Amino acid sequence: MILRRSAVLRLLYFGLGLTASRRAMSATSCHFCGEDIQGRYMVYKTSTQRLAVCSDCDKKYPKCEACKLPQLHSNVLLQHGERLCKTCAAEAKYCTICQKRIQGRYYQFTEPGEDGEKPKPSDAQYYCASCYARAPKCKICNRPTPRSRIDLASGACIDCLPKLQRCNSCGVAITGRYYEFEHAEGRYCDSCKRSKPACYTCGVPVGQTYWKFDDGRAICNGCHSRAVVDENEIRKIWQEVTQLLQKQYGMNVDHPLNLNIKPLNSNSFASARRAKEGLSQASPLSGSELGLYRYKDGKADVFLLYGIPIEMVYETAAHEYAHAWQTENCSPKQSIELKEGFAQWIAAQLLKSKSFKMSLEKLEDRRDRPYGTGYHRFKKVEESMGKNFVFEYAKKQLK
Repeated sequence: MILRRSAVLRLLYFGLGLTASRRAMSATSCHFCGEDIQGRYMVYKTSTQRLAVCSDCDKKYPKCEACKLPQLHSNVLLQHGERLCKTCAAEAKYCTICQKRIQGRYYQFTEPGEDGEKPKPSDAQYYCASCYARAPKCKICNRPTPRSRIDLASGACIDCLPKLQRCNSCGVAITGRYYEFEHAEGRYCDSCKRSKPACYTCGVPVGQTYWKFDDGRAICNGCHSRAVVDENEIRKIWQEVTQLLQKQYGMNVDHPLNLNIKPLNSNSFASARRAKEGLSQASPLSGSELGLYRYKDGKADVFLLYGIPIEMVYETAAHEYAHAWQTENCSPKQSIELKEGFAQWIAAQLLKSKSFKMSLEKLEDRRDRPYGTGYHRFKKVEESMGKNFVFEYAKKQLK
């Protein structure tokens, strides 16, 4: 009977990486008490050890929950709720997610040290196979992370979250595609770019709060803070611009100019086209237009859009006044690039005099036809021949 029970015990302990048996022999000393064993005892085997333990000591001493070997009380530590021998405690790896001691396959993540230093072994993070497969992963570092430590809006873990830039529109940390706009600070997430209206004046997606004029224009808070909506204020700016251009460049205009402050035509492009031709009293401004000069039947009209930032009011007023000057001083057969290029060049001179640096940079960065290409054509003339020759060039050139 003893031999049969011993065989069963060997089978039970085989899966634990050790073997144990009870034997009725007296030629063996107990590993703990050192006395010759009289009667039944246990034999524990690992790849490196073989311990014979008498029945009394086997009951007396605690067993390590990792290696399953009995241990002296002084060699046992309570670690993560388990009794482990010092050797197993030092070698134990715990899952970052479930905090349980890892048994079997695991995955290790090690971040680079600060300032290029070699990462320390103590900084390594371990994940058991179950948590690695099931836990949500941070969109930035791709580490499995407890759900409580994941920011739902961005999908980033709370360790990565402070390192991320936030969308200037919605304020959510950006983890995927983003957009940057020329002459605008910050970044904008893909969701805001696709779903939110663009500011009419600067073109960026508006924020959580924004302004909307009755003509349908959406205006971001930044542009709205500089917007001029009072007609009297716009007229004062117009008067200042005309006087400055007359004084500095001798750009006098003989025929009277009728100034009209208008909203955007929100009816239709057809309605705006009729107004441009003088067939309607509706606003002729549509699309992205900020201003318009019209000369028809001996009458000159200037249209300026209300509710745009003050620097854009100055720029647009100078541009349209330049068209009024062209009507009296240049050939009507001039190309559109010459007409718009000269008007842009005049607007640039006005922006320089008013120290609107950002608006000047935006104007000079344009490369579109005819506004951008026309402006750079006149700028080259200025650089090679001087400002005074620019006016002669504008009067005589046709193409």
